[in-house]
Amino acid sequence: MSEPLTSEVIAELREMHKIARKLRGPMALDDPRRTASIEFTAALQALVEQGVSVYRLAKVLGIGHSSVYARLARHGYRQPSPSRAAQAYRHTTTADAIRAKNAG
Repeated sequence: MSEPLTSEVIAELREMHKIARKLRGPMALDDPRRTASIEFTAALQALVEQGVSVYRLAKVLGIGHSSVYARLARHGYRQPSPSRAAQAYRHTTTADAIRAKNAG
């Protein structure tokens, strides 16, 4: 089996990452930055499915592995980490939590 992470693939991922990391906020569906972001994330997922570790991808790109996990989760390829899921409840007070627990 050949190595899925060749120097050409690495160079292409780095170029895609330069564009994809600039995507912030709402953007038109046909915007090239959005397309690059979607393609970049799909390429990361394809490499993960081929057996390349998220840690190795992160190291090659010069970013943290949590950034790769977050990107994959944001695009629907993985479940968000428990700490990210808990952010939905960040503004809930303790009293609200107790009431919800007693009601359920």
